[in-house]
Amino acid sequence: MTDRLFSKYLWLITTIHDAGKISFEDIASRWNDAYINDLHQPLKLRTFHNHRNAILMQFGVVIECQRGSNLYYIENPDVLKKDSINQWLLDSFAVSNLLMDNRTISDRIMLEDVPSGRYYLEIIIKAIRENYQISIDYEDFFGNTIQGLTISPYFIRLFKRRWYVLAFVAQEKEIHRFGLDRIKRIEVLESMFNYPKDFSPQDYYTDYYGVFHDAELTTIRLKAYGVKANYLRSLPLHHSQHEIESNNVYTIFEYRIAPTYDFIQEILNHANQLEVLSPEFFRQQIKAIIQEMYSFYE
Repeated sequence: MTDRLFSKYLWLITTIHDAGKISFEDIASRWNDAYINDLHQPLKLRTFHNHRNAILMQFGVVIECQRGSNLYYIENPDVLKKDSINQWLLDSFAVSNLLMDNRTISDRIMLEDVPSGRYYLEIIIKAIRENYQISIDYEDFFGNTIQGLTISPYFIRLFKRRWYVLAFVAQEKEIHRFGLDRIKRIEVLESMFNYPKDFSPQDYYTDYYGVFHDAELTTIRLKAYGVKANYLRSLPLHHSQHEIESNNVYTIFEYRIAPTYDFIQEILNHANQLEVLSPEFFRQQIKAIIQEMYSFYE
């Protein structure tokens, strides 16, 4: 599939999804003004139906026509939410489309840079798709270096502007994470690995926040003060989040989660608007960190 066709499919899905229900005439009219229509070609009905069939095959998205009104709609919108790649592509394309349509004010739109974005991403994704092992030279932030390490790449994850590959290391018989920006050399090997049929990246991280995987699952209660509760309601820290108590002063949220380094950093990021209530060992851990921080300013 060419990049041009792929962009057309995403544009069509986004246009119909955002409209809810829309006629072919309105779709064709919007296509005339779309930035990806750089050749200024009209959208023909036959081409539209060909795109519908291709979208079904490529993305599993069903575009149906409502009888009587001749309005088109996405019959199975849940497929976009259940498939993380489909959702990512759709969201990314919608934002890209918006930005391209507003390039005249590019100096007034600030974006975050992803320093480890694409340098090794294509190589690793290809190895993951075909189940090939890779060899890497790696240097962590402590200055420790590993050369010629053979790993079996299971999946990739983007977190806090960094790409990571989660891979099985046979020598240690466990999964390790590797930041793509810390890889110094990479080589796809001829040897292959067997991806476990019962393994799920989503299940692997279901009880965790971020990329660390080195703490035990527990029940954590946090007290959010003031408007911080509204922030957490609109953007939960974790899918297990639910409210226990709420009043005009504070709200208590409960989580079933492992208190990893990334989760600790997230709590500290909210400063005096978030307090750990339980369990006691985790409350004391956060307290010790805050006391050490306080000592820096004495």
